[in-house]
Amino acid sequence: MKKYLLLMLSTDHLHAQHMLGDKIVDEREFSDTADGKDDFADFLRTIHCPTYLLTDLIEEDFRLETIPYLSGSSQRALLQRKFDQFYRGTPYQQATMLQRQATGRRDADMLFSALTNPGLITPWVDVMLAHQIPLVGIYSVPQISTPLVADSPSNHLLLITWNKYAGLRETYFSSHRLQISRLTPCSQGLTFQDAVVGELGRTYQYLKSLSLLPAGQLLDVRIIGNSNDLIELQTRLPRSEDMRYDFVDMATLSKKLKFANVRGDSDANQIFLRQLAVKQPKSQYGNASHTHFYSLWRLRIGLYLASIALVIGSILWAVQASYLQDTPDQAAIASIKQRTSKIKSDTQTILQLLPKTSVAPQEIKSAITALHSLHERSSTPQEFLAPLSMVMDKFPKIQLDELAWKSSNTEAIPQNGQVGITAQVITIKGHLDDAATNYRAALSYLDQFQKALELKSYQVSAIDKPLDITPKGSLTDLRNAAQPVSGFTLKLVWRPVL
Repeated sequence: MKKYLLLMLSTDHLHAQHMLGDKIVDEREFSDTADGKDDFADFLRTIHCPTYLLTDLIEEDFRLETIPYLSGSSQRALLQRKFDQFYRGTPYQQATMLQRQATGRRDADMLFSALTNPGLITPWVDVMLAHQIPLVGIYSVPQISTPLVADSPSNHLLLITWNKYAGLRETYFSSHRLQISRLTPCSQGLTFQDAVVGELGRTYQYLKSLSLLPAGQLLDVRIIGNSNDLIELQTRLPRSEDMRYDFVDMATLSKKLKFANVRGDSDANQIFLRQLAVKQPKSQYGNASHTHFYSLWRLRIGLYLASIALVIGSILWAVQASYLQDTPDQAAIASIKQRTSKIKSDTQTILQLLPKTSVAPQEIKSAITALHSLHERSSTPQEFLAPLSMVMDKFPKIQLDELAWKSSNTEAIPQNGQVGITAQVITIKGHLDDAATNYRAALSYLDQFQKALELKSYQVSAIDKPLDITPKGSLTDLRNAAQPVSGFTLKLVWRPVL
């Protein structure tokens, strides 16, 4: 029976369920914290099966573009230029052809999409790669939603689902083709019913503003939820000439996907995870580096099956040959016995010439092998701290406040890193002199410092910077602050390079 692992990732939470056929063997929840990722790493130590990662994130962007219809290397080059134009900062990107136009040059209508905040995904993927998990692919909820609207005759349909960890997901389809999707994060105390009533009108106006919904066109709204929640929504949603509602009970979909939904709420996580397990879309956000160990897993399975076929074929051939031979070749058998006897005699002679010891030769060999392995895996502090000291000498404005390091086996292995070598994780806390006078120059100076560390074979990631410039940051004028922010924290991962 097939074993596999299903993962559902939201902004600050990862749900995991280990499957045996259509039954859940184990189910775990992990928070987006250092402890949560350590727990996830411990959980993966017992996992040796294909893994599917499904994301439900607000940071997913969609763009509709019409491009010339090409093939081969020309098409790949054109798509790469589009990716560089739209999504340069993330590796999680894909392009799906929706249709070819019926007239003119018959250009291709393409849907470009990407997970635009790789920082939410990469740490989890790195843990999986460090444990050599066969990751089949990285998918998103909008990608696998199409089968849930396939039976609708509507050409303009809005699918509404709920994820108790992520929020309200609204996905728009035109002629059963995905056009756009948006996620409204759940807030404290917000229910599924409240979110639908509050967001549906806004989404309708949003579709109109993008000209995705033609003027005067009726919008069909399919809402998936628990029967009790759907009954309440039928009474709370306003009657509208612009929208027509289609309420789909969660229990009906559960039976269609052949699993028992015992959750008792409108959380559609199980619907999407089971849908992903049944049939994966052709396109996905994972690239070859993410699915490397799955490719090796498939190759290993193929070789295993080929070896079984070879053994069976050899047995059949041997059985057939035994029937074809009336009498055995006595001369050949005698020659083999004679050579075997001579080999045994030579072996005993060599063993007698070896010096006598109280330790068996095999134990000596094992000890030498273990010592050699320990020597290759170990690293002295001078090896991974000396390059850091050399870089800091070249950046006098960097003031070190605190330094710590530890060994770790859960860090991702770079392309030029040695497999089986324990990583050294160095955390440095410091501050920049004169950071308050010019934040742009301070951030540029810190970036140059990071790049210099990377040239010394460190993997560098910023935990804290003097100024938060991410989309979640709040930019304020700090020039008159009593204690201007100038501190930073960097995480450095070091391994010997090949």
